Amino acid sequence: MKISIVNPHIPVFRRNYAFRKTRRWQPLSTAIVAAWLEQHGGFEVQFIDAHVLDLDDAEAARQVRAFSPDVLYYSSERTDAWELPIPDTSYVQNFFREYLKTGPKAKWMLLEGPHGSIYPADMLHKLPMVDAALRGETEPVSFLALAALARGEDLSQVASVSWRRPDGTIVHNADDPAPMKYKDFPSPAWHLLPMDKYRDAAAPDVPFAMLETSRGCPMPCGYCYKQMFGDRQSKRDPKQVLDEVEEVVTKFGVRRIMFQDQIFTLDRKHTAAICEGLIARGLAKKIEWRCQTRLNGMKNELLKLMRDAGCVEIYTGLETGSDAIQKEISKLTLEDFLRYRDYGESIGLAISPNMILGLPGETYDTAMQSIRFFHKLGIAMSPNVNITYPQTRYHEQAIERGEIKGDNWDEVVEGAGLVGTTLDKPTIDRIRTEAERLNKWLRRKKKLWRLFGMQYGRGAAQQLLKERGDTVIRNVAMS
Repeated sequence: MKISIVNPHIPVFRRNYAFRKTRRWQPLSTAIVAAWLEQHGGFEVQFIDAHVLDLDDAEAARQVRAFSPDVLYYSSERTDAWELPIPDTSYVQNFFREYLKTGPKAKWMLLEGPHGSIYPADMLHKLPMVDAALRGETEPVSFLALAALARGEDLSQVASVSWRRPDGTIVHNADDPAPMKYKDFPSPAWHLLPMDKYRDAAAPDVPFAMLETSRGCPMPCGYCYKQMFGDRQSKRDPKQVLDEVEEVVTKFGVRRIMFQDQIFTLDRKHTAAICEGLIARGLAKKIEWRCQTRLNGMKNELLKLMRDAGCVEIYTGLETGSDAIQKEISKLTLEDFLRYRDYGESIGLAISPNMILGLPGETYDTAMQSIRFFHKLGIAMSPNVNITYPQTRYHEQAIERGEIKGDNWDEVVEGAGLVGTTLDKPTIDRIRTEAERLNKWLRRKKKLWRLFGMQYGRGAAQQLLKERGDTVIRNVAMS
């Protein structure tokens, strides 16, 4: 059986206040599916990462037609953006329209990814040529679906699939109650990827790889779409992770790695085992790596071990510099974040906060508090406006309040930054203008400090801690 795996070219999305950037990072999920196909034999695989190869829809479709596959397997999003996918489906529709312009279509056409998982019936309606949408985490449902097709069966008995009967009616099979665990997946088929093309925008000249040590997130954040991975964490064995790091380093010269786990340090023993393995294998001296995690309850000893193992930066979801909004989203207190940032600075480990404007309860004042907070830390605030993604807690609450209907992407895009807030479009424009003014001033200050051999923002976390402590003491005294 011949299978074409297509990762689409995804343009930067910008409409209204909704903005989603794109990255040139490895599509791990489809690369793992390709590895499974190779391991099981009987499959001839064509792998097209149109995004990193800069192939437009016409060229990608031409290559698929030239291969003449039995199955066209299309991924609507990159692994690194599953929790916050592009809030649009036009690029998916454009590819399939281009593919059908000339020549016969594949016998089976499958769609996987968050778009078909969120609104499967809508996607199959928009894509009448597609036979099925594979819902949820890519690999388990894909293994079962492709195996069924290889046996000459249809998809009627495959869990987590929405499929089209010959008469056009759509059937939604029940979800798989016990899908295969992440540790049982094969490693990605790196040899099928154009590994020399992948780069992190912050260091475009350094060979790069995105890896994962775990999937799943039990935390109650209201803005992440989590149905692809679910609430339970599924981990790779530390040896699997270390072997994959060693492979990309030795075979492909990778020197910069991003561990894209939702919470890299949820299982502290698992994290420590990976770090100790990186040191023991000598990999810590060959690479620098980054991760994203939730820092609540983090021990300084683990941060130090991570730094010794090659970690140079941790991204954490602080999201706001407003105490009021921080209480709403149940993240770190600002004091806790500042303590971690101050300690990280002392050991050469950057603790970098993510930022979202327009979280529920946001006002002009809370937004400006955030911008000024980040400014004092030496961080340019480019307001990433909150998008109320379907099947998130914030989306459900907005439906209950009657702010949205909850059945389409257009209202998600139009409501970016507005749903659950007191903001309107002129106010968002005013906030963004003020942020840019402060960013320009920040760039000047950084340049001036460099002239004197100093780094603006260094020591700012400690200073802010002192200021906030003094404020608390003054408030208590006045009360």
